[in-house]
This record gives sequence, structure tokens and C-alpha cells, in this order.
Amino acid sequence: MKKITILGLLALMVVGMFFSTSLVSAYRGDYTAKGPDYTEERHEAMETAFESLDYATWRELMTANGRNPRVVEVVTESNFETFVRAHEAGQNGDTETASALRAELGLNKGNGPRDGTGHGKMGQGNGQGMQYNKHINLDN
Repeated sequence: MKKITILGLLALMVVGMFFSTSLVSAYRGDYTAKGPDYTEERHEAMETAFESLDYATWRELMTANGRNPRVVEVVTESNFETFVRAHEAGQNGDTETASALRAELGLNKGNGPRDGTGHGKMGQGNGQGMQYNKHINLDN
């Protein structure tokens, strides 16, 4: 009985992890989806930062509430313009250009490195990092 209970709990945990990862990751790679931190106010502030190439404001928005997404480690003031071009390309439906620019920055599409350091589908990524999101809400 104890083994069945343990196996049942383990199966429930695995299923729960799968669904929570799927829900959190659902917006990634879909250039029209809203990320988990989306609000109309944040979106407007983000768009203003992109339009004015205001790296400091973008970084502040990305790290608000103690967040520390991987994107702020990769995107710097010196390469922010490339990141903005990727954002614009994605919004305009040019996913190929957006992906190429993101790859240039080190923000490749997919589920992260296959060395277990990514936050993708439990280490089963394709070795190409995160996909671009309309609101740049990357959390790894």
C-alpha cells in the first residue's frame, strides 16, 4: 500500500510539473501571446522604451519586483538596439529575422541548453535557448 501511495504521488508530481511547465511556457515563441507579467501599463511602458531605445527603462521593467530573467544578463546597453530590432521583426510577423537577431544575441529559440542548465522541458530542449516573446517576458 505504501509503494502504491508513493508511486501515485510521484506520478501526480510528474504530471503537475509537466502541466505547470506547459502553462508557463505557453507564451514563449508565440509573438502574439501575452506573457505572465503582462499588463496594459507595462506593455505601454515597454513599447515606449523600445521606441526610444531606452535601455535603462527596459531593464528596470524587466527586473521589477525582484525578477532577474536571463535576458537582462544577455541584453546589454550596447546590444539593446539589436534586441529592439528583433522585437519589431517579431511584432511584424518576420519570425525568421527575429530568431536570427535573437540568435546573434545569444537568445536562441527552443528550450535552452541541453546541459541541464535551462528551464525548458525538463532538460529535453533542442539546445537553442528561449524563443522571443512579444512582451519580452523571458524568465530564464
